[in-house]
Amino acid sequence: MKLLTVDLELVLGIINGASMITASTVSLHLAARTSVRTIRILGLLLAAFAAAHGSYHLLYSLAIGYPARELLDTTSVVVLIIFAFYYGRTGGLS
Repeated sequence: MKLLTVDLELVLGIINGASMITASTVSLHLAARTSVRTIRILGLLLAAFAAAHGSYHLLYSLAIGYPARELLDTTSVVVLIIFAFYYGRTGGLS
């Protein structure tokens, strides 16, 4: 009987990616349900960041590797910076 060996980094990458993508759906739900424009935009930006970053972790762990890092990690950082600028420009949630 041969035991299946799984790399711990692979398992953690899949868990991390799936949890980030799940978090993006929560942010999308918040953005869809609120009537406050600032919270809607912040929710959409946060969802875009979480989806890009979660996709990066999934693809980096499963198949693509460094090309995923070049595209999706850069995209997630840019979206996070846009989120920070928008949050700073609007003065918080007021």
